[in-house]
Amino acid sequence: MTLRFRRTMKIAPGVHLNFNKNSLSLSMGPHGAHYTMSTSGRRTISAGLTGTGLYAYQTTNPRVAARKAAMKASKEPQDVDQLDSPAPTPSRFASKAEKSFYAFLMDIFDVDHTYTPHQIVEKAKALQEQYDVLSHGLNLIAFLYILNDDEYQDKLIEMGTNLWSIRETIFSDPLVVTYFAGIHPNTGICQGITSSAIFNKQQFGFIWVEVLQAHEKYAEALEVLHAMEPTQLVAVSMADVELSMKDYEAVLATTSDITIDDDATLILLVFRGIAFREQSLYVASLECMKEALAVRGRSKEALHRAHFERSITYEKMGNLAQAKKDLQLILVDDSSNEEVLVRLKTLENDQGSQQTRS
Repeated sequence: MTLRFRRTMKIAPGVHLNFNKNSLSLSMGPHGAHYTMSTSGRRTISAGLTGTGLYAYQTTNPRVAARKAAMKASKEPQDVDQLDSPAPTPSRFASKAEKSFYAFLMDIFDVDHTYTPHQIVEKAKALQEQYDVLSHGLNLIAFLYILNDDEYQDKLIEMGTNLWSIRETIFSDPLVVTYFAGIHPNTGICQGITSSAIFNKQQFGFIWVEVLQAHEKYAEALEVLHAMEPTQLVAVSMADVELSMKDYEAVLATTSDITIDDDATLILLVFRGIAFREQSLYVASLECMKEALAVRGRSKEALHRAHFERSITYEKMGNLAQAKKDLQLILVDDSSNEEVLVRLKTLENDQGSQQTRS
């Protein structure tokens, strides 16, 4: 007997888990399209509902150290060999605690059952009172379910802080290792970039950073990133947080000497262009965007981000015609992108006003 899972669960902005009868999968994609990766090995591209975004440095700068190490890090998701693992089931000789944990998962993910976050939290509490050995796995499941629930927002930061502080213990727990092995949450790092690695402490770190950013706890988010294994995605997340803090000099340090060889490095170059733009260095900004858009073979979502940001740069320069052109190029691939359509309408109105005044 295998677990029967709810088809789709949104646990946070940019974080989606898809559960099927015999496997788990993740979904990602821009407006109008989705890319799905399953633990069975299947990959699917389909039209659907709207989706939710290294280098030689001085080692004295911790941001630089992270980027330098990222050059040597593997670009593949961690534990990629586990992508084909089916959803696990307890062995005949499993303990009562393990079998109860399995039954809990089967219950809450059953497509015939619909539980509120409050109900799942209460079920987890009751089971933890019975089997304290299950506390790590139960707390992680409960945390995922309360991310978007108003009832628990005042406890969310406290709970996440505690889980992060004991992450080494949690993710070495045998039950967590076994039953989280098939879960690959699709976690938004920024617009255009996602992480789809196994649900381990690194992936939990990305989820926790997104929560901290949503609560505008940027300094704490940077601390988490510095504690994570340095990878390209960590560098992207770091630059994204620095942009939120308006620390443009830090962004320039994090994104220097970039060679584009994937979507992550393309987005880093776009972030560099944003940092130049926000300091009114428009020519430098345009050069970054131009270099990013000159690369072939990158994802449409990453290229759309570059077009969108270059449009903003042109608008700040007063070149509304070029700003509109970049937005129109996005609409060629994504004609229903509401954000782009609204912005394009605003630019057309502004351009009309300029022509009237002249």
